[in-house]
Amino acid sequence: MKWQKSETPSLREVRLIARLEGATNPESAELLDDGETIVFGNCTMTVGLPAYRAGAPMPVYLQGEAFVSRARLHQHGAEVQVKRLVDGLTSALGIDILRRATSTFPAGTAFIATGGRPITKKGASELISDPAMIRQQALAFDPFTGERRGAIPLWAGSPIAEKFNVLDQPNGLAIDRDGDVYVGDIPNSNPDADGAPPGPSAIYRIPHAALDALNAHDAHGAQSVERILVPGFVNGATAAADGAIFIVSCSRHDPARGGVYRLTREDFAEGRLPEPIVQGLGILDGVGFTRRGTVLASNPISGDLHAFTAQGEHMLLRVAGENVVDMPADFNVVYPAHLNGEPALLAPDISVGKAPGEGVIAVVDISGL
Repeated sequence: MKWQKSETPSLREVRLIARLEGATNPESAELLDDGETIVFGNCTMTVGLPAYRAGAPMPVYLQGEAFVSRARLHQHGAEVQVKRLVDGLTSALGIDILRRATSTFPAGTAFIATGGRPITKKGASELISDPAMIRQQALAFDPFTGERRGAIPLWAGSPIAEKFNVLDQPNGLAIDRDGDVYVGDIPNSNPDADGAPPGPSAIYRIPHAALDALNAHDAHGAQSVERILVPGFVNGATAAADGAIFIVSCSRHDPARGGVYRLTREDFAEGRLPEPIVQGLGILDGVGFTRRGTVLASNPISGDLHAFTAQGEHMLLRVAGENVVDMPADFNVVYPAHLNGEPALLAPDISVGKAPGEGVIAVVDISGL
């Protein structure tokens, strides 16, 4: 299968199903298997903190201020049902659903990447740097009740950190058909823009069989964890039906200048990063894959949502001639019940610099892709 970037992509009009209003820096959203329940993270951040990159307008997460919301989608729109389903988080980034149970985690458990740096306290002027106050993790919770069910710890002293390193900013998160969890790291917390990253950028594969042990802080659980180093930083991640994992790169020093990568189980076993299937798209955030083989990627800087069909066509998605949202973040391809098997996008607007409650999530019908 060949996907190809075009210098003159076509424009494809898509239908807006709903705009969920009232979110706070929404970064990722997922639809449950009932085809109508949405869960999404609200990052809750500040920008322009003098202690980080000399006050550059870049996100710094507020400790304990992030939360997860639950909403209902139907053919006439969508509305938030529980605003603070899970509260007291620090960042709330990539999210996905475990569909193969373990002894600890029932099928249907949601996992969300939290605890990522850089972090500050609300109203403070300094960054939090004490490792004891930073808890990077993939948090597990019941997406209907909000009950916390445990976590995959990624912080200092955790089994995965002891094998590899602390994950600086766990961001993209995906769960494949076998129940393996994938977490991408953006090591971007160095307060000096020209300084080295605090750790390597990578995508980690956490096997389904290791989830219970890692939740129990058993060091043996980390033995089977694998990773692939990605020099361009890893942002969004998604699992395809064939077992492959798609990721996108996002940093200003990215050699692919915004690449989409397709990773196989063999790539992880060998620690090998293949050539990107598409590159040169700029700083990317989200990635998606439809049942027809269309690959999608979002650029929050330009506002573009790219689509690359299995037949080789490159297009940009538009709603009434405009970008779907201003700053498309880590979106997800979903299949709402009322679309009878056709795909849709949950496209959060990360809303950097906007006040709490000013974020939106667009739900758009991408039937045929």
